[in-house]
Amino acid sequence: MKIAPRTSAPFFGSFLSALFIIQSSSFLTCPFIALANNVAASPPPLTISMKRAAAFGLAVRRTAVTASSRQRQYSAALRSLQYHSSPSVAPLATAIPPDPTTQTQTRRGFTTSAASPNNSLPFALPDMLDPSYTTYEKLVRRLYMTNLFHPVKLGLENIEHLHEVLGSPMDNPNLTIIHIAGTNGKGSVALKIAKTLEEVDGNKVGLFISPHVSSFRERMQVNSHLMTEADVEDRLPRIFAICEEHAIPATFFEVTAALALLHFSESGCNVIVLETGLGGRLDATNIVKEPAISVITSIGLEHTRILGETVEEIALEKGGIIKKDRPVLVGPNVPLEVLRQCAQKKESGTFYEVQDVLGTDKKVSSDAKEESSVVDYDAENSRIARAALEIVGRQNRPNFNKPTEEDIAKGTAVRPPCRFELVEGKSDTGDPVQVILDVAHNPDAMVQLVSKLERTYPSQKKRIVCGFSSDKDLSACGKSLLSTVGDPSRIHLVEAAHPRAAKLEDMLEAEPRLKGGNFDEEDRSITAQVKSGLRLAAEGGELLVICGSVFLMAEAREALGFDEPRDSQYIAEVAGANLRHGQENFADTDPEKEEKR
Repeated sequence: MKIAPRTSAPFFGSFLSALFIIQSSSFLTCPFIALANNVAASPPPLTISMKRAAAFGLAVRRTAVTASSRQRQYSAALRSLQYHSSPSVAPLATAIPPDPTTQTQTRRGFTTSAASPNNSLPFALPDMLDPSYTTYEKLVRRLYMTNLFHPVKLGLENIEHLHEVLGSPMDNPNLTIIHIAGTNGKGSVALKIAKTLEEVDGNKVGLFISPHVSSFRERMQVNSHLMTEADVEDRLPRIFAICEEHAIPATFFEVTAALALLHFSESGCNVIVLETGLGGRLDATNIVKEPAISVITSIGLEHTRILGETVEEIALEKGGIIKKDRPVLVGPNVPLEVLRQCAQKKESGTFYEVQDVLGTDKKVSSDAKEESSVVDYDAENSRIARAALEIVGRQNRPNFNKPTEEDIAKGTAVRPPCRFELVEGKSDTGDPVQVILDVAHNPDAMVQLVSKLERTYPSQKKRIVCGFSSDKDLSACGKSLLSTVGDPSRIHLVEAAHPRAAKLEDMLEAEPRLKGGNFDEEDRSITAQVKSGLRLAAEGGELLVICGSVFLMAEAREALGFDEPRDSQYIAEVAGANLRHGQENFADTDPEKEEKR
């Protein structure tokens, strides 16, 4: 099936420019209400400075210009955008008058143009007064758009300032904090540790993880209960107000981390499990001064522009969570000597490998000899979690309740959602279908997924629904999928509604054999292909595998009939506005990186 190429938005940067130009005095408490009321009909040109601001992510500081000057600049930018924006983007906010030559229609608080493609922005600015949406929806939508105003600059200054104003809750000596970094496995290990400690009477365990699958609130949990919408509505405005009052240009991830720490403190948690977002040394979670233990699960090549171009360099960044006099645990897939030297330099406590605590796992060793290229990562993550719990349990920590062996066995057996998760789906005729959900999204993960599928279901035919991020090796991923199904007609390609999602055209160009697969030029949705996959899998007695980017999992789970919290489309449509989850839109890197290590 041939797909016509879609044009990109040539002036998307102009939208970013307009957002960067102004930060009104009430920006952080209600940034999107203070829009221009009087917009001239004639369009000013897009200036070089506006384009540069978009291209390099440079924000104009609140203190740089007066409020009236900011308002004039913002109004001018918005007038320009009315004439220069791309035709492929979504509607302009109501507060911005439309082109008078077009007809307009109102939809849930936004005015859209029925005739002119020029009257548009990539997504509409939140209207905090619009009764069509809940306060939660408007607050989280605003949070997702934070990085459009504050490009990320590596460093701990913002989160340290936020933490201090919040009363430094993570410095409480009665807290047991477990800090986890790593390329792969850190989320699984964090979840297994939290689940184990929740089993113990008297423990109240805060868990901070990222990214989420279906709801923003998954990132902040207390004893497996997601932060409620009411709690977000109560606490997030307080974080915004602090940022405004103290002029803290906090990013998406920094605000989210601060929200989690405030939530855990006010919920009375005695244990907190923190998963780093990116790296470790300069990650927003690294305000913890005395963790019960620092855990580094694995090291691999990732985010090389930011963390370093070699495994050794990346290990030093992850090793930034190691603290003086505090124990360190490392998984089996790390550059051991690099991390050992890092720990020595930081004068850490005891440096542990997993086998130092648990001994050698004979089953894992036997499996490794039999099939050296395939590792059961869930078993590996369970051992890392178990070892960490053993080390913490040896400490005479105040206000901490130790888990039993039964608690550990139960907690470490838990798998995170969408990690080789087996569920039952139903076709449109009601026939049951076995479904595997897995967020394998890069070539290495695809190889592991394919191997595990073949070992677990050696005689069963497979059908695959998949979609990827645009920055992955699409060719290698496609080849891995074809190696397990053979016939491309048993592959369904989808395009997630996310800025980082790979386009169908790119997937087909990367692996031309996929042109024989299932996809729809008009309806590129995940739901359509999941429904089609369920029907065909039921007819052929096949196992349905839904895999790839985490971006597609929320819609896939909804299509399978999951009844779980899921953020609305109003939030989801801007979920990529923080630009790679607030972690990778860097305005600058740290010039003293080597010295600070």
